[in-house]
Amino acid sequence: MTQTKSCDGHSEQGGWLAASGLRELFRILGLAVHPAKLGLALAAIIATFVYGGVLDLLWTRGGGVPQDAVGRFIVSCEMDTPYEEGGGDWGIFRTWREHERRCILGLLGSSIPGASVAAGTPVGSFVEAHSRVQPLRNLSGMAYGVFWLMRYHPVFFILFAAGALVIWSLAGGGICRIAAVQFARDDKLTIKQGIDFARDRLFGGFFLAPCIPLAFVVIVMVVMALGGVVLRIPWLGDLLSVFFVLALCGGFAIALLLLGLLFGGSLFWPVVAAEGSDAFDAFSRGLAYPFSRPWKAILYFVIATIYASVCWLFVNLFIFFSLTITRGIVSWGTSPFGWWSRGAEGSRVGKLELLWPLSGPNALYSWPDWSKLGYLECFSALVIGLYVLLVIGLMWAFLASFYFSASTVIYFLLRRDVDGADIGDVYLEDESSEQDSARLSVGPEPPSGASGGVSVSLPVTGSSGPTPPA
Repeated sequence: MTQTKSCDGHSEQGGWLAASGLRELFRILGLAVHPAKLGLALAAIIATFVYGGVLDLLWTRGGGVPQDAVGRFIVSCEMDTPYEEGGGDWGIFRTWREHERRCILGLLGSSIPGASVAAGTPVGSFVEAHSRVQPLRNLSGMAYGVFWLMRYHPVFFILFAAGALVIWSLAGGGICRIAAVQFARDDKLTIKQGIDFARDRLFGGFFLAPCIPLAFVVIVMVVMALGGVVLRIPWLGDLLSVFFVLALCGGFAIALLLLGLLFGGSLFWPVVAAEGSDAFDAFSRGLAYPFSRPWKAILYFVIATIYASVCWLFVNLFIFFSLTITRGIVSWGTSPFGWWSRGAEGSRVGKLELLWPLSGPNALYSWPDWSKLGYLECFSALVIGLYVLLVIGLMWAFLASFYFSASTVIYFLLRRDVDGADIGDVYLEDESSEQDSARLSVGPEPPSGASGGVSVSLPVTGSSGPTPPA
């Protein structure tokens, strides 16, 4: 194994270690725990929950959906049986959110057994059972959830997808920008700097980038459907069936776009964050790099997923123990002064246990029975609940920050493998503005042989007569 000296003065090991990118991938944890990234991710999660909750309030006025609607839809698709969605008391966003959360926890649990069981959520038993399921099974479950939302609730899907894309384009773009500068230059930007960068390229870059392949897919589908209408015409459609090869090409193009969106979609926002480019450049690079180095891309994603599972395990254990210790000590302190016979069947219960109940070993928080609380006790329970939910939300904020940071690091590695670009190359707005101001102050350079511009006359040595002024 040889060692080479990089341009920044650090010794860089060659061989398989440098080719695998392990050293760069292990930096993801340090990038993910940056306070600015965690703050942006937590704010985006809260905004998404509020937006989805508002849509649920509007949609559930005429009735909700069953709690297991997505699960029954998956079973009907796999068994090839008709699916009929009945009424229920759950909102559409709540049903879809719980399903996607189970799949995410199952994906992490299938990578590292037990990594998600300590998550402190009410779905701990579900995750424990599904941690033995293959990761592709959980990925397909996530895709089925989106397909259920698109097929049976299209208006809700369009409104929610548009709003969530705006929220996460702003927050995710800011996280990718902070991660790109920190990874390439080891400089830590503030939340304001990340948000300002994402806001300037919100619709022309971060928002539009994932929409481009979907727009191409819709256009090809419409053209293929029109071809089917022509094929339906007697005589003429039969004669024009020789052009059916175009429909096969359209199906191939759709499959290619969806496959590229699956493997390269996570690179769209890092392209804009690292290059300062637009959505079309992000679309082209995001699809070209994984297809150019498919095995390298798969290797990077697999390593990042396993690394995320291990980090998720330790983060969950830390949050679990911290909340358990907090609840146990404070509950013990309130017991001598808060024994009430207001528990189940008149049993005695501490005040904190009444304000902050636990429904099981894997449930870090459950809403209390508000009918057993007074007005001031309801206020206290609400404040305690919000604080605890914010701490639990930090776990998911860490996971979101880890995802965007990992996508940014993987983009830098694939760019190095395909284009040979240095990892330290990143777009900096300060350097760009300084170069632009320098061009404006000097002015454009005139072409050779052309008249105009700024000319300087130099004196000729030994010439007679006075020297003409410059």
